[in-house]
Amino acid sequence: MRMHLYALLLFYTALYGDDTLYEVLNQPQIQSDTFKQLPSEPIDTLILLPQNQDYVPIDINVNNSIPPRYGPIVDDTIYLQGVMLSTIGALSIMPESITNWSAAKLKEKSLWSRWSEHVRSGPVWDEDAWAINYIGHPISGAYYYTMARNDGLSTYESAAFSTLMSTFFWEYGYEAFSEVPSIQDIIITPLLGSLLGEELIVLQRKLDDNGGNIWGSKRAGNIAYFLIDPLGHIADGLGFVLLSMGFNAKVTMTIRTYPYAAGTREIVFPTMQDNLLKSEREYGFVITIK
Repeated sequence: MRMHLYALLLFYTALYGDDTLYEVLNQPQIQSDTFKQLPSEPIDTLILLPQNQDYVPIDINVNNSIPPRYGPIVDDTIYLQGVMLSTIGALSIMPESITNWSAAKLKEKSLWSRWSEHVRSGPVWDEDAWAINYIGHPISGAYYYTMARNDGLSTYESAAFSTLMSTFFWEYGYEAFSEVPSIQDIIITPLLGSLLGEELIVLQRKLDDNGGNIWGSKRAGNIAYFLIDPLGHIADGLGFVLLSMGFNAKVTMTIRTYPYAAGTREIVFPTMQDNLLKSEREYGFVITIK
C-alpha cells in the first residue's frame, strides 16, 4: 500500500530569436521536430503531445542512488518534514509580538507570491527577540545535528545536515512563506547549533556509560535521551505508529520528470522583440511510504 505525496514544480525553458530561430525537441516518447522561423509570419500552433496518450515518467529513485549508510538519515529527514510543518502551524497561531508575522500582510498575497518575494528580498537582519535568535535557533540547530549523529553521520556531515535543514528547508523553505530569510538565523542556527549538538552527543555517551541511568533512575535517563535528540525520537515514534497501522515504514524518495500535460504549443510572433518559444516540462518529488 502506498501513499504518494506530490510536490510538483513547473519550470519553463525558452529560446530567444532575432533573425532566425531554431528549436529541436529531442525528448523521450515525444515527436522530434525542427521549427524554423518564417520572416514576418507567426509560427502556427503546433501539436506537442498527441491527445489521449499516456507518457511514462522518468523516475530516479533517490534511495538507490545513495550509499546504504545514509538510509536512516533519508528516512528521518522525510519524517522531519511533518515536524517542521507542525512547527509552522504552531507559529502561525502565536501572537504577532512573538513571530513578527503580520496576519494582514500575509493575506494580501498568495502563498507562492509571498514565498517568491521573500526569497528574492533576503537575507536581511531580523528584529526577533534576542532569546529567539541566540537561544532558540542554536537549540534547533543542535537538534538537527544530534539526529544526524545518531543516524551515523560524522561531525562534518552532521554540521552540513544542520546547515541544510536550517537554511534551505527552514529559512528558504517553510518559513519563507511568512517572512524574509534572516542573516542571523542562517549563520547562528547551524554554527552554534553544531557546537552545542556535539556537546549533547558527549553527554549522551556519558549517559550510555552509566547504563542510561541518572542518579539511579532509568526514567530520568530516558527523559535525558529524548531531550538530547528529540527529532530522532519523534521520527522513530512516527515509524512505529506507521508500522502498527500496517505500513512497513520505509520511505522512498523519487525525482520525477515528465512532459507537461498541455497538448499544444503557443503561437509565436517572430517579428516582436520579446518573442519566445516555450518548452515546458514538470519536475517533482514523489515521497512514498510503503
